[in-house]
Amino acid sequence: MKSDLLVAAVASLACAGCGIASPSPVPQPGAAHADAVALAVFVDRNTGFSTSDVRDAEDEILRFNTKGELIWLDGEQTFPGYIADGQVITADRVCDACYFFVRFGTRNGEPRAYLTWAGDDTDAQPATLLDVEVEAGRLVVESTSARVPRT
Repeated sequence: MKSDLLVAAVASLACAGCGIASPSPVPQPGAAHADAVALAVFVDRNTGFSTSDVRDAEDEILRFNTKGELIWLDGEQTFPGYIADGQVITADRVCDACYFFVRFGTRNGEPRAYLTWAGDDTDAQPATLLDVEVEAGRLVVESTSARVPRT
């Protein structure tokens, strides 16, 4: 095994000046660059599932970064003023003194994170999914009656 590694290392060094291009490293999804802003990661304390993808009522994916921006993946647009702290996200740009809350559910057995309003999730007042759209460059958030899926 060690001799195979030594042969490979010697061959690599010997070929360094022979004009054959070595393959470039393939960037890994989510790999951080020095100037890149990190994505907020949401963790389900019950299962340990973690993700940066948060879904709305139409299963569209949003992300939040450590710069306090909501990232709309559909149009690759960013909107400032959405600071994620744990599962709570400030939403003052949508309404005064309101917050989003990331709740976890499953769809077809796949764990997922969903965007809801902050507040208790009870039978009397169930948490429902939010529908997020971008209209004329403006972020629009609407309540729905859809509950966090658990299928």
